[in-house]
Amino acid sequence: MTRFDTIVMVDWSAAATPKTGADSIWVAISRPGDRVPKLFNPPARAALFPALVSLLAEEIAAGHRVLAGFDFAFAYPQGFAKALGLDGPPWSAIWALLARTIQDGPENQNNRFSVAAALNRRIGAAPGPFWSCPPKAAGPDLTTTRPPWNPAWGVTETRLAEKLGKAHSPWKLYTTGSVGGQSLMGIPFLYRLRHDPALAAHCRVWPFETELTVPEAPLVLTEIFPSLLPIPADRPDLGPVGAVKDARQVAALCDWVRGTDLTPYFTLPELAAAERARVTQEEGWILGVLSERATD
Repeated sequence: MTRFDTIVMVDWSAAATPKTGADSIWVAISRPGDRVPKLFNPPARAALFPALVSLLAEEIAAGHRVLAGFDFAFAYPQGFAKALGLDGPPWSAIWALLARTIQDGPENQNNRFSVAAALNRRIGAAPGPFWSCPPKAAGPDLTTTRPPWNPAWGVTETRLAEKLGKAHSPWKLYTTGSVGGQSLMGIPFLYRLRHDPALAAHCRVWPFETELTVPEAPLVLTEIFPSLLPIPADRPDLGPVGAVKDARQVAALCDWVRGTDLTPYFTLPELAAAERARVTQEEGWILGVLSERATD
């Protein structure tokens, strides 16, 4: 049913202090022969990185093909890179920019709100598309509440995949549904992972580096949205952590990948040519969202 041997699903967090339990980072791992996924709950993004590199490198060395999913937007709505004056493929230009500008400390301390304000300022027509922050981080370039959408920004409000998957827009940075804050912290993490010496030769990012095909690389990174799946009220088979919703969600995603023919989810056959270019060059896609209702 699946072309992957090992499945790793990560429920992400943009927390500014170390955190475990609910609303923190949860990682589910399903290896060949595992009856149920194994889970761990690192307190900080910095603690996760070396552990994840080691895990992925070990699985690749064992000859296992690995699918690793992360619960945040891998890219931004159409027009963002152009509005910032960046050259090259839009998705990779944004990844490189955020890798240079986002700071993420060992205790989760980070500068995501100041980076968002600077990006808004660079786009012009204040306050800019990024919005939602603590009052102390607010200013003329970043507001606590959603500003009226301004066509002068030159960006769209949502990605195609968000329209279909009902995911939140990556422009929102704070409070409930703030995938934008998670993306600002997650994309630099992925950039480091993609270019880590132990993984770089084996790793590809779907759909940017693979087109809309079933990827054949030893390690494939994909965007996920755990809320796409129905989640049981408890998972006794996971042990005590089964009481935590985030843990159940990533475990359910491992189970879904293990038992699903992923071909239509990777290939999105119903997308029109212009939409396919938008997805593969700029916006990305959420694995698990089908494309039948895609519209410009």
